[in-house]
Amino acid sequence: MKIFIISALLLFNCVLLAQNKALNFNQLNNNYIVTPNNSAINVTNNFTLEFWLQPSKTETWAVILQEGKCSNSSTSYNVSIQSDSTISFGFNCSGSCNYTNQYKSTTKIYPGVCIHIAISYSSAGVKIYYNGILQPGQYVTGSYCSALKNSTEPLLIGVYRYLNETLGAYYDGLLDELRIWGRVLTPAEILANYQEPLIGNETDLRLYYKFDEAILGNGNTVINYATATGTAINGQTYSSNSSTPVTSNSCFLYTGLDESLTNNNNITVFPNPSQGKFSINNNGNIHTVEVYNIIGDKIYVNSICKQSTRIDIDLSNFSNGIYFLRIFSNEIVSIKKLIKK
Repeated sequence: MKIFIISALLLFNCVLLAQNKALNFNQLNNNYIVTPNNSAINVTNNFTLEFWLQPSKTETWAVILQEGKCSNSSTSYNVSIQSDSTISFGFNCSGSCNYTNQYKSTTKIYPGVCIHIAISYSSAGVKIYYNGILQPGQYVTGSYCSALKNSTEPLLIGVYRYLNETLGAYYDGLLDELRIWGRVLTPAEILANYQEPLIGNETDLRLYYKFDEAILGNGNTVINYATATGTAINGQTYSSNSSTPVTSNSCFLYTGLDESLTNNNNITVFPNPSQGKFSINNNGNIHTVEVYNIIGDKIYVNSICKQSTRIDIDLSNFSNGIYFLRIFSNEIVSIKKLIKK
């Protein structure tokens, strides 16, 4: 069925965006990225972090991001995979590692699973989203503490710098689409955009690593595509092995679609996003609609004997996420993207 839907979309000239690339880290090769210190990405309050990851193994403790360090009391935050396979956000307002707060999701992630993570920090507290959906979580220590320590340390990716300045807690697996925003994205924005590429000029986008460039081993440049900061925060890879980290195919396909197979703008879907109920309207006549989930399984069909300019569908019993709507109107087939929130 997965092959069918992808083939069908291509057959009807609906363009799936190209397979994007990701960066593959090998923990045994001590590889990581350093992003130069820059005030634009030293976010301290009202910010959002986003990235895709696919861990290759069950981690004892692996750090995805670290801003600041304990040795000079400049600790700001870190994002890590805990030994119980949960995502944790550690943060500090004083800079001292003795007073670090920690919030973690209670939903586990597993090796081989491709997942998008979004973390926001504000007076509303820490919020962690998986694939655009807010997850349950709890403060293990502390609580929201207002503005974090404004660290002037480089941002480390895929590694942790300990009190004695040694490096460890290397991440093992794929990392993709790393974004740092200087604002709190709304739940609707996270859900709508987590599988979409960005232009780079989005409001308050501070850092955007696509990991699409060819990277192999130590000393490679990681390009920043956020236009507000540009080359000033291009990153650099470090590794004990010339073959990792390495650019490879990402674990997900962009789901951005041309809105219509025939440039037919008469079809509208409202509301979208929705909590489950959608109305499909067309100046022409609709006789069938089909809904597919993100992996290509057909989950819903509505066919009517008498053609109509409107068909209502109800996906309330399905999980939140992104779906594809295939609309048959006369001899025209159109594709729309649905977002259920």
